[in-house]
Amino acid sequence: MTAQDRIDTNLVRLQSAVLCANCEVISEGLNGHCAGCGSQSLLSLSRVLGGPIEAELSIGLEAPAVSDVCVYSLSAAA
Repeated sequence: MTAQDRIDTNLVRLQSAVLCANCEVISEGLNGHCAGCGSQSLLSLSRVLGGPIEAELSIGLEAPAVSDVCVYSLSAAA
């Protein structure tokens, strides 16, 4: 990754990341509206994914091994 790639990268913390059910854009839900279309149909990605990793580690659960991780794709167009 070059320095220019890092400058052009948009990062969103998991705690504030939301998926818009209307336009399928991931953004920060800072004002309760989608940054792309203004919709209020937002899904908290932190809740969908089970919360932050730190919370699991603090209650004594071990992080899953890389081979145990499953990836699921979400679609609002069902």
